[in-house]
Amino acid sequence: MRRGDAAVLSISTVLGAMAVAAIVVSVLVVDQPRVPPKRVMAESSSSLLVVTWGPALCKVDPANAGCRSGHVGSLGPAFVLHGLWPQPPEQQFCGVPKSSGQDPGLPALNLPQNVQVDLQSMMSDAAIMAPHEWSAHGTCSGVPPADYFSIVTTLAEQATTVLDPVFRHADGGRVSLTAVRDRFDTQFGRDAGKRVSMNCRDSRGDGMVAYEVHLSLPPVAELRNVSSSLALGDLLGKGPTVLPGCLLGRVP
Repeated sequence: MRRGDAAVLSISTVLGAMAVAAIVVSVLVVDQPRVPPKRVMAESSSSLLVVTWGPALCKVDPANAGCRSGHVGSLGPAFVLHGLWPQPPEQQFCGVPKSSGQDPGLPALNLPQNVQVDLQSMMSDAAIMAPHEWSAHGTCSGVPPADYFSIVTTLAEQATTVLDPVFRHADGGRVSLTAVRDRFDTQFGRDAGKRVSMNCRDSRGDGMVAYEVHLSLPPVAELRNVSSSLALGDLLGKGPTVLPGCLLGRVP
């Protein structure tokens, strides 16, 4: 064999080996099912306790199950519990599908009877809301369902006791964020109100109604550590300050 032929044969052998290697890589890597990257969640920095003014809920969303059944109306002019949301806002649906059809039923949460009773009396429709709040927010809290809902019902009861009179006796049928924050400062000390914001919604062309109040608190896992003496006033002082949100809204 001449030297030139040997060189050509050697190059061909190398190219052939490279082709085989490329095929192997394609089979092992390219042709394998693609697995979506695991979502990495940042550690929760705080939480928001969220309560909704019942009459505003039914004004803005009359199709709500609790409004259609008459349950919200039976509670009178009062706040209903929405949830306890780990922050930042991206902390949602941890380890569960982001689909309303995937929420566990209320019995599957295995909540103590007293907590179930509290949820029934505090939420617009506990059978729908509690499983959803667990999937969307509770799964990111770092605590089991029984602790999560025990914490949220305890704190919501204290918050609504403070807030209900402000909305029931709103001056001129409107409530301002200033009035809400002043109420918390009066009840819990200076700057407590800086941890409170208000959300308004458009009520089908009738103007903006005061819809929800958000209260800034420490992370849920920290709340669990003091669950034997959950005092809203003490916890507000440990939450970060929040932006004001809506400044003035009508009270249905």
